[in-house]
Amino acid sequence: MNKKSTVINQLNKAFLLFILLQPILDLFTSLSIRLLSNDFTIGLVIRMLFLAAAGLYLIIVRNHGYQKKNLIYFGLVALLFVLNLALSSVYKPIFLLAEEVKFLLKVIYFNIALCLYYVVFTAMKESFWRERAINYIAYAVFLLGGLMTLAGLTGTGFASYEGGKMGHVGWFYAGNEIGAIMAIGLPIALYMALNKSRWYWLLLLSVIYGLLALGTKVGYGAIMITLIIGAVMALVQGRIGRYRIPRIRLIFIGVLILLLVVITPFTPLAHNMNMHLSWLGINYEEEAASTQEVTDDQVQNIVYSGREKYWEDYRLYFSEAEPAQKLFGMGYAGNYKEEAKMIEMDFHDIFYSLGVIGTLLYFLPLLCMLFHLIHMLFKRFSFFLELENALAATGVLLGFGISYIAGHVLTAPGVSLFLAVLLAFLTAKVKKEGV
Repeated sequence: MNKKSTVINQLNKAFLLFILLQPILDLFTSLSIRLLSNDFTIGLVIRMLFLAAAGLYLIIVRNHGYQKKNLIYFGLVALLFVLNLALSSVYKPIFLLAEEVKFLLKVIYFNIALCLYYVVFTAMKESFWRERAINYIAYAVFLLGGLMTLAGLTGTGFASYEGGKMGHVGWFYAGNEIGAIMAIGLPIALYMALNKSRWYWLLLLSVIYGLLALGTKVGYGAIMITLIIGAVMALVQGRIGRYRIPRIRLIFIGVLILLLVVITPFTPLAHNMNMHLSWLGINYEEEAASTQEVTDDQVQNIVYSGREKYWEDYRLYFSEAEPAQKLFGMGYAGNYKEEAKMIEMDFHDIFYSLGVIGTLLYFLPLLCMLFHLIHMLFKRFSFFLELENALAATGVLLGFGISYIAGHVLTAPGVSLFLAVLLAFLTAKVKKEGV
């Protein structure tokens, strides 16, 4: 191995290690904002350095074989962003350059991370990256769960909500983002518990506690979906795989599902949902509920937690926007006239911010990878019945589901990195299979 190859190999390993840093960066960011009131944090600096290093790696290094494609794609994205900023400066009622640029950097983070880890995985020996990627995601999520549990036990966690709702975010800052990370990583944490030492179950419990402690629908739903899919796939693995999951571990999953159902009425989520229903004027008592009609607007408010109201504002912005803005985007928060407010539903935010052509260009790498995964789905369905692949796919689906309903995934660098790694992991495995 020559010197250049050695350097590139070390860079690949460093990019993998960066996954492990995420909980530490989130913790430092939170404490800096909460205790020092400083938005310019070390986490922000390191993530921007990663973004720059990853971008240069993709378009300069030739050894990975994707340099020309990356150069063309990200060159087009750069042109899109310049045009987007130019249009915003001309047509937006309020134009704040710093906010516009910050939003675009957050948005492109996912694409750069997705392309980077796909390149890293296809360039390295499969046995190395497969194990490291799964392990590092699990360790990062276990660390988040452990810190959430420690904050809960000591009573030092920061509240998730204001106004009477229950839940805490541990020592972190953004509950939606921490919840999304743990939700995306939970299937991988379960995979480790099913295949590794029994001590991993204690770490898995800390992640489950962390998701419940947040008091969000996302956390609860992620736990139930992951446990059910994990149980089914573990049973399937025993029939089609080369090894069987110990029966005691399958029983433990069943116990966890049953326990989750039993404690549901006592969780922060139950308290928060009851409060939300009362705000909407919905009586959840059994006798009253049997005769009360729930409107579509109330159902949407329960599902989207008020985001549908901002969606209406954006549709109005878009209908009144100039044709060029409809094609290339209205920029950060649309054509707002007073206060900038995102919908907090990532696909919607990206569409209105980047426009029709911009959105298609933005999602091009994602569509290419999904094409390969869907091709594998039809060509060899058994690929997704293998436990590792099934749970990684579960993490990806949870990530995109959360992104659509609750946001803070594609537009949050700390979260989008985990989704990018898992999606790149699956697509690289498919490539190794020759599809």
